[in-house]
Amino acid sequence: MKKSKRYSFGMIVMLVSVIVCSFMLFDKKNEAYASTIVQTGEPYFISFNQALTVESLSDGNISIVDQQGKAVEAKLQLDAAAKVLTIEGLAVGNYTIHVKKAAFKKGKILQKDNKFDLQVVNKITKITSEQDLKAYFSTFLMVNEYPVALESESKEKSEMSSDVAMDSMSGNDADRSTTNNQVEGIEEGDIAITDGQYIYSIVDNRVMITDAKNMKVVKKLIVSKDAYPSHLMLHENTLIVAYSTYIETGKEPYYDTKSVAKVVFYDVKDAKNPTLIREIGQDGNLTNLRKAGNYLYVVSNQTPNYWMLREAEDMDLLPYTYDTNGVDQALPFGKIRMLPESNTPSYLIVSAIDVSNIASANLNTESYLGNSGQLYMSQNAIYMASMNYNHMPIMRSDIEVTSEISMPAEVNETMIYKIAVDKTAIRMAAQGKVKGSVLNQFSMDEHNGYFRIATTEGNTWGTAANSKNHLFILDPALKQVGAVNDLAHGERIYSARFMGDKAYIVTFKETDPLFVIDTKNPKAPKVLGELKIPGFSNYLHPIGENHLLGIGYDTEVKMDPGSKEPMVLTKGMKLSLFNVTDLANPIEQDAVIIGGRGTYSEVQHDHKALFRDARNNYYGFPITIYEPGDDEDRLIYKGTGAQIYKVTTAGIELAGDLTEPARPGEQYEDSYNVVQRILYTDDTLYTVSRTKITSYEMSTFNKQQMIGF
Repeated sequence: MKKSKRYSFGMIVMLVSVIVCSFMLFDKKNEAYASTIVQTGEPYFISFNQALTVESLSDGNISIVDQQGKAVEAKLQLDAAAKVLTIEGLAVGNYTIHVKKAAFKKGKILQKDNKFDLQVVNKITKITSEQDLKAYFSTFLMVNEYPVALESESKEKSEMSSDVAMDSMSGNDADRSTTNNQVEGIEEGDIAITDGQYIYSIVDNRVMITDAKNMKVVKKLIVSKDAYPSHLMLHENTLIVAYSTYIETGKEPYYDTKSVAKVVFYDVKDAKNPTLIREIGQDGNLTNLRKAGNYLYVVSNQTPNYWMLREAEDMDLLPYTYDTNGVDQALPFGKIRMLPESNTPSYLIVSAIDVSNIASANLNTESYLGNSGQLYMSQNAIYMASMNYNHMPIMRSDIEVTSEISMPAEVNETMIYKIAVDKTAIRMAAQGKVKGSVLNQFSMDEHNGYFRIATTEGNTWGTAANSKNHLFILDPALKQVGAVNDLAHGERIYSARFMGDKAYIVTFKETDPLFVIDTKNPKAPKVLGELKIPGFSNYLHPIGENHLLGIGYDTEVKMDPGSKEPMVLTKGMKLSLFNVTDLANPIEQDAVIIGGRGTYSEVQHDHKALFRDARNNYYGFPITIYEPGDDEDRLIYKGTGAQIYKVTTAGIELAGDLTEPARPGEQYEDSYNVVQRILYTDDTLYTVSRTKITSYEMSTFNKQQMIGF
């Protein structure tokens, strides 16, 4: 029997924080019966569709008895709506929880007594056998529900940190563009790259190899009929292509599929005739690819189909690696470790390999049970920031217990895992915890041995808005040594950037505060200055030592006619040049507004879409432009393409407008013609889309040639 993946985002969010397994059975006599397994030290939740009374926590209408029928004390709590009962403090054993009808507030529906059976088992702390592994995953099972595999996704000389990826002309990069990496010396995969002679770009399931000098496609490389590449890299004459795919697993009648991350290496010394050197892989969805010098690091996240344990006790839950140099093999138990406070049914899998000798190099893989999340990599460590959630499991009944999925009210904390890397050696080095959630990789940074992280805690919108923002500094063991707490109440972080001893954080709700924070003393970081302007920046890029280019949106605040509450609407795309020479008084030195509402650029959510040419101080990005019509709800499509700006400490100036105007009657852009990347070799600039590459003369930005795919 072939099973399809039945994934639900809500389910995994619900499952993220607590290890719990529920076997739901419907019993007409009791009407609500639950047999639940929970590990020691973890809270047990019951979610009801009607409120309980606070008095029921102490008046005997909620009680717990052990297997012998003896009353047991435990910590009982209700949430703010009094619909979620939390039970904590139970030792290993079997229990029955009684919730009498008198525990509920009076309502229109007649309440009845409820009974829930609960088994508390020893917390699994180490995986040494197949039995341990099955026991770990069994605690996540929920009958009649198929949990989701949330396979993610998803830095920074003098005063400047040596880790900040500055726009320089060092080495051979002066005559060709490079990927906008976060950390100097840590390469990130991209969808279009160049070696100065050829452009390698991803178009659906192909890698197009184009002779940039002669504007001719010389090879349409198909890695596999089922491969849709997502990352490209170059290491000398080796092209690295990474992708995720699905493969069938198991034996009849338990056939299923699983995701696998693959990396393929080609010799492109003769780019017209690339030759396969080797292919490696590991279970999971590819989440990140990094290269430091000669060493490539592959990160994937896999949730095995553990729910099939209900049907097949011999279900294989081990993660596998794949290699054309050998056989597919399961990772040994010695390569499976549990992350501290592990609380998700998934593997974080990290592999390392020496790409300078890729034909024969050993592949080293380590796996960790627990959360994946946002990834930041420094010169010697991979940091994973994994969010923990408050949640409660689904419970079922005909009346008393809700069958709705209860979503978390807010993110409470972020777990940080530090994985030390030394060439191909990988080891878990430290773990820590901070309040709030992380926006993206730019919210993290390592400087002088200290780890810095910016987070948002709480809700930003609605009647329960209570958000606040923090900057935490942790030592090499990930123990907190300093913090700036409670910035910009009611707002959330939209962008962050670390430059040397300084941190720059943009928050937003109705205006855009830019905070300048001094972290020179890790134990006593402090806010030096703050700037409030309309709009917000969702990406910050260093311009020299004392300026930042902010890329985001202009905004306006209008009154909602229904609620009479203010609402914020985005307008045109906004470029801001922030001058932070006077750290206590940052200013918006210059600003440019592009188009109107509906205008967008990929650079606003993918930093690798930013074009940089340090020779000319050029910065550019793909863009699609809309303008408002006569009716404010009507948008008029104006064109799509790219724009290049000259950005210096003096200001922002449009250098080249490479947009193609909308044709008569064209109401919106063709996604295949939208520019994805901008590259340059020598004095020629190229825009790359899914259908074509167009070349321009750099000094005039006059169009030269166009080649279609």
